[in-house]
Amino acid sequence: MTKRKAISLGVGIAVLIIIVLIIYGVTNTFNQEKRADHLVKGVDLSAYQGEIDWKLLAEQNIDFAFIKATEGKDYVDEQFKTNWEKSQKTELKVGAYHFLSYETTGKEQAANYIKNVTVTDKNLPPVVDLELYGIYEANPLPKEQVKVILDEFLKEMESNYGVKPIIYTTQRIFNMYIGTDYKDYKIWIVDLDNSWPDTLPNGEKFTFWQYSHRGMLDGYNGDETFIDMNLYKGTYAEFLEEFF
Repeated sequence: MTKRKAISLGVGIAVLIIIVLIIYGVTNTFNQEKRADHLVKGVDLSAYQGEIDWKLLAEQNIDFAFIKATEGKDYVDEQFKTNWEKSQKTELKVGAYHFLSYETTGKEQAANYIKNVTVTDKNLPPVVDLELYGIYEANPLPKEQVKVILDEFLKEMESNYGVKPIIYTTQRIFNMYIGTDYKDYKIWIVDLDNSWPDTLPNGEKFTFWQYSHRGMLDGYNGDETFIDMNLYKGTYAEFLEEFF
């Protein structure tokens, strides 16, 4: 080996060592952040995302997932059973949600959810999705009518599962129907306009924040290109302490 070749080889080895150290440092730093105070990120999804590769989805820096289970008094999301069973085999913390209808009683709707969802202490609490839809977007029901349906639903759910459901809603609907009447409930707020909403409109703290309707991850093949993205209000340690 000539002196020039020896020098070139030495330089090459030195460069390789530096690259390895850089990669190790970046990876190790990420892992430390992931174990400590990383942002707790998650998704919510339904049959619109089609068939889910739960193993692949769980590998993409998310910690939790909420899955659509039911709607109204008799609708069951066509992918719920499969999603629920397969998601339980991942390390994700998983919960199920019900889309509240204004055309049937809260008791009937709770019965639909209870019939289809077995929630245990290894899962996140049930969620009620409170939105305006169809004719109610332009003509919302009075608060008093919605309260009757929502209160009945919550009462039945709490009686069955022994835990208060989380209420998912938008800023507008929060102001219309929630206000200060449900301070004992954890709120999952939709806010697509703020970088980090400090408080809810009533000054209380939110628990989950849906910050995007246009997330894109690998692992689903439905008609919907996008997936909803969410954050928990604190660290992963706080997340586990609060729910588990």
